[in-house]
Amino acid sequence: MPAHRARAAPPSAAPIAPHQLWHHLSSSQQQDVRRVLIRVAQVLMAHLPNPGEPKETTHAPYSQPETSAPDPASS
Repeated sequence: MPAHRARAAPPSAAPIAPHQLWHHLSSSQQQDVRRVLIRVAQVLMAHLPNPGEPKETTHAPYSQPETSAPDPASS
C-alpha cells in the first residue's frame, strides 16, 4: 500500500480539537482511519484470552488443610 504524504494543516488562530478533526477529513481519509482502527482492534482482540475456553490446569487445585483438629503426627 503506497504511503501518502502528510499535508500541512492550514494556519489557524486556534488548533483543532481531536473531536473536531474528523469533520475536516475527506470521506476517503475517514475510511482509511476506520480501516486502521478496525485492524488495530482485530490485532488486540487476537491477543486477548478467550473467556469461553476453559483453562487447563496441569496440577490439582490448591486446597488448604482443615485446621479444625490438630494433626497428632505433628505433635
